[in-house]
Amino acid sequence: MCAKAVDIGTCFLVGAELKDGKEVFTMERDAFFSMPNEDFAEDMLTKAGAFYIIKGEQIYVVGEDALKFSMVTGNQKDYRRPMAKGVLNPGEEEAISMMEVLLEAVVGKPNYPGEVICATMPANPVDADFDVTFHRMVLERFLKKLGYDVKCINEAMCIVYAENPTVTINNEVLPFTGIGISFGAGMVNLAASWRAKKLLEFSCGRSGDWIDRQVAKVRSVPVSKVQSHKEKHLNFDRIDPTDQIMVALEIYYEDLIRYVLTSFQQQLKLANATIDEPVEIVVAGGTSKPPGFVDRFRAILREVGLPIPVRGVRHAKDPLKAVAAGALVAAISEEKKRKAKASKSEGDEAPALPKPAKSRAGGDVPLIS
Repeated sequence: MCAKAVDIGTCFLVGAELKDGKEVFTMERDAFFSMPNEDFAEDMLTKAGAFYIIKGEQIYVVGEDALKFSMVTGNQKDYRRPMAKGVLNPGEEEAISMMEVLLEAVVGKPNYPGEVICATMPANPVDADFDVTFHRMVLERFLKKLGYDVKCINEAMCIVYAENPTVTINNEVLPFTGIGISFGAGMVNLAASWRAKKLLEFSCGRSGDWIDRQVAKVRSVPVSKVQSHKEKHLNFDRIDPTDQIMVALEIYYEDLIRYVLTSFQQQLKLANATIDEPVEIVVAGGTSKPPGFVDRFRAILREVGLPIPVRGVRHAKDPLKAVAAGALVAAISEEKKRKAKASKSEGDEAPALPKPAKSRAGGDVPLIS
């Protein structure tokens, strides 16, 4: 059974596929660094083993190497990202071409024409004046051009597929029932699910990048320095009060969590959603990765409250890979469903129904329509 998935994030692209029955992930930083194609530049990059491409008079160092070059040279203005606020960056002229390079590097060519790939997409934001249609169509067309059969899927729902939150009613356990929240770099995405069916989805235009910009502003340091410091050292269980970047990160993280929960509270009221049984919230995404994040989330949830009962909050087993893992579960399920339909249309004797895909948390995911 072949199928692939890709989590298209503002900070990282994460690909997933099954190889010899095991999940295999490929990750690349969603960024590039531009420099003039001068004498010896290409030779230097080749010897350094850097990932780069040449376009005209410019060399573009791509992925993790882009951040390294930015940090080493101190050149912030030429460190650029194809995405902003969860979608293709409208202010970046090379956004589409660089994203195509990165996407192909992460997912590769299909194993055969028409192989299913599930690509994650954000929900429309409740606090910004844009939608995700252009972003979705551009990336969907490129993946189709590579030869994939593309299915777009909400990234927060992927957390539900990967982690399988449950609700128990009258001694019956309802799988894939709960709330997934993806704290990415550009956006926070949230989805409520009942038996793997999406009840509600939305996104907020603030997340990790917003935190980095706010901290950089109040501490008068480059954004890349804040980002690097956060990724290497932030631990909410051990905030050093003498480290002013850490103190600022703590403040803006708490502000972000409070903002997201308040927005969720408002969206639930607008939707007139009625959920009587206590549900579980599962959080994932790179912005949620620092130790102690979930404890801060729980504390602010107790303060803010929600109009639905919450049984508990837990972290995904692997916050960076959970979205891609859930998308892979959906891709495998879709591949089985399509093969079953193809067999039936070819007039085979009544084929056995495909077995549901397995989530990482052990439950069967219903075939996705």
